[in-house]
Amino acid sequence: MDELNERDLLRVRLRFLDLSKSFFLGEPDAEKISRWRGTFSALVQEQVSPGFDRVVKELSDALSVKSLKELQDEYYNLFVDPFDGAPVNTNASFYFDGRSFGQSLVEIRGLLNDAGLQKDESVTDPEDSLVVMLDSFASLVEEEKINGGETVKELQGRLLTEFLDPFSEKFCQALEGNQNADFFRLCGRFLNEYLDLERGLVIE
Repeated sequence: MDELNERDLLRVRLRFLDLSKSFFLGEPDAEKISRWRGTFSALVQEQVSPGFDRVVKELSDALSVKSLKELQDEYYNLFVDPFDGAPVNTNASFYFDGRSFGQSLVEIRGLLNDAGLQKDESVTDPEDSLVVMLDSFASLVEEEKINGGETVKELQGRLLTEFLDPFSEKFCQALEGNQNADFFRLCGRFLNEYLDLERGLVIE
């Protein structure tokens, strides 16, 4: 990633953030899985870092054998089914405060307010949900792409180190410990490895 010029690097970062978000943004459909397959088939040819390359290969292999129904069933079981599933929470407060809608939600709202970001009214997930946090981080990368500046870099660093990084670690542990998580355990590893790359870009 260091070999890319600054503008190209910002575009790559936005694409990877969108890819990371796509794993957890609603039940997968045929179009999404086709996009994942094409993306990871191409990524397997690249060399980024040992951990990142390893999980890319694992995801590419999994996508070559998993059916749409299997992936949909796993997603529903892990993230939707309130009765018979093995739910994995996707909100930071659950891991940081022991309950959803805790103090961490207040704190991330404060950070987003500092950044001038506001959640779209159509989004029902709270600001400390994984999907909204990734969206917010992408908005800050987009802001860097347009205007640059140290302030936006500092805000990226705060969102990453105070929320996304520690959340991702605990979220991955929850997926690794869930016997129903097969494909999405790999998605959690991908998120972790990608955020590790981001840390190298935004933390001085």
